[in-house]
Amino acid sequence: MAPAEESHAGGDGGEAQGCLHAPGLIGCLLSGSTPSSWCSWLLSLYVFPAMTMQFISHRFPDYHDPTIEDAYKTQVRIDDEPAYLDILDTAGQAEFTAMRDQYMRGGEGFIICYSITDRQSFQEASEFKELIYRVRHTYNIPLVLVGNKIDLQEFRQVSRDEGMHLAQEYSCPFFETSAALHFYIDDVFHELVREIRRREKSLPQAEGKSKSKDSLWQKLKGSLKKKRESPS
Repeated sequence: MAPAEESHAGGDGGEAQGCLHAPGLIGCLLSGSTPSSWCSWLLSLYVFPAMTMQFISHRFPDYHDPTIEDAYKTQVRIDDEPAYLDILDTAGQAEFTAMRDQYMRGGEGFIICYSITDRQSFQEASEFKELIYRVRHTYNIPLVLVGNKIDLQEFRQVSRDEGMHLAQEYSCPFFETSAALHFYIDDVFHELVREIRRREKSLPQAEGKSKSKDSLWQKLKGSLKKKRESPS
């Protein structure tokens, strides 16, 4: 477990119009046995698309349409090893929610997000680990807990101590971030990749990466693309 004091105080100067306050989940799958063959995908589940936008392009969206799915690709270096990221923001589409169990089976790590300005989002975020356990039948899953919108202090409903306590229960790193100001957004994604790499090194080789997870990712993207292109 990365220590909870790894948490950071940042700020969140507002939010894009159309963004939701519900808790969010970002999953990550890494594949490839050598640094040169790292290939990963990240999936942003139905909220906090601004975090994905900031990580990819270092900009905060003025407006977010929660009915539109967006896909992004980028390459980064984390601890001198390359990571190729294919990120899909499903933007809260109900059809993806229906596929949540399949997604949780495919993801190798998850970022659990909540808004510090919305207690209900924190309460719902506290249930995500159990949802993952129900699907995966193990608590040994890389996680990072994130409290977003930290500079809206006048609207804070969830204390930093509460976030740290939940992270201790989850045995995972904790960050407070600002998607609007790009405070600690990169740190969150990088730490998740580190957590996944640490877990992979601890597993027997037979339990390593599976091509079926790449296949699942393609099916999820294909399903959402068809829905987006279909006439209303």
